[in-house]
Amino acid sequence: MFDISEITQTWSPSTVPTSTTLSSIDPTNAPALVQSFSSALERAFTETGYYNLLSLSQVARGAEASMTIISAEEVLATATDSAVQASATQAIFEATVNLKALEWDQNLFNIVLNRPANIIYLIIYFIIFIYVALMIIKSRYWWYNVTFFCGYGLEFIGFLGRVLAFSDDTNMKFYLMQIICLTIAPAFIMAGIYFLFAQLVVIHGRQYSVLKPMWYSYFFIATDVLSLLIQAGGGASASVASSHHENTKPGTNTMIAGIVVQVSAMTVFLVFWFEFLNRIYFKNAKVSSDSEKSNRPYAKRSFVNAFRLLLNVKAVRQYRHTHLESHYNQKFVSIRERKLFDWMPLAMTIAVIVIYIRCVYRVVELAQGFQGFLINHEVFLMVLDALMIAIAGLIFIPFHPVWIFGKQNIVKLATIKKNQDEVKEDNESFISSNQLEVVAEQGSDSQEESPRLK
Repeated sequence: MFDISEITQTWSPSTVPTSTTLSSIDPTNAPALVQSFSSALERAFTETGYYNLLSLSQVARGAEASMTIISAEEVLATATDSAVQASATQAIFEATVNLKALEWDQNLFNIVLNRPANIIYLIIYFIIFIYVALMIIKSRYWWYNVTFFCGYGLEFIGFLGRVLAFSDDTNMKFYLMQIICLTIAPAFIMAGIYFLFAQLVVIHGRQYSVLKPMWYSYFFIATDVLSLLIQAGGGASASVASSHHENTKPGTNTMIAGIVVQVSAMTVFLVFWFEFLNRIYFKNAKVSSDSEKSNRPYAKRSFVNAFRLLLNVKAVRQYRHTHLESHYNQKFVSIRERKLFDWMPLAMTIAVIVIYIRCVYRVVELAQGFQGFLINHEVFLMVLDALMIAIAGLIFIPFHPVWIFGKQNIVKLATIKKNQDEVKEDNESFISSNQLEVVAEQGSDSQEESPRLK
């Protein structure tokens, strides 16, 4: 064991905290600590790898600090001289700071995780995940349900890893749970949104889309799969390098490339999406006379009018249903008459934009590296990642397709592929359930046609 003159010279902190709780080590651990210290020194003489030497030095440093505390506590137990007591207390203080510094060096997150924020998001993602899981049973929108089930399941697992790391932020399994799951989850969520876009194209009419409906799913889901493969490969490479104390930069760069592919695809998707909105709002809204202009004040293509139509403000609802409705695919009048349907474009727009913000943030974060400013300030993750994906998930609780399109999934994959939405049947009636009720009330002699029948 060290004497008091030796233990005061073992290690001195470069920075002194304003306050700390002095550590206490059980004296019965002394033999094991001596063994660890001696073994680490012995192996260090023959070790050539830098990271292995670093690991051995940390073992020796921790054992030495712990033995210092045991020795100093033994001195305090019998010392009566105030100078000796002060010296021993100072030794315990410096050894405590040493152990805290070692603990911080081994913290894989490089931050103290915010407990309330991580627990709140864990609960939010659990609620969204359970909701989607129940919808798999309740509804038949398989593609949407499965993709959102995977996406928000991964978000939940990711934050579960962060919450579990509260007790051990040096555990590589917890760290990989959160970084891999939170990185790839949005790709699954976007896959569901791509198919919703294809369904909206069919419901309104293919003439409003730049591409054929299924091409949105084919192209963008293919890019998502490519993005996932690249990100998974980069994540695996980085984790293996980290576990072997090797350079993680190649793996990180690969992950960045994967997210760049995802962001690029989403950028193109946003262009197609806003062009689709432009067409459903203004393609059939041309006016040629002053009287038409007064009757159709929202027909003029402008940002303000587009914003009003997107928000579905009260002033534009009559215009939407009297002037635009007749131009849409009449096979799906009953779907477009559902209460929440007119807000679906707004819900989709918000969801896509927030996920886009999250992906751009991830590119910048990974580009800065694991020692960068963004990754070492948790508030950015909480706001620009967790909050964005949570908003998208919460939006689709009331805007799940079962509430928007109906319990029966009319616009199925086979329907879109076979162009069944464009085939007109003989004597086909496009009267919706609501209109049938109106006709029944008016009686068989009524000749008045519903304003939404064309």
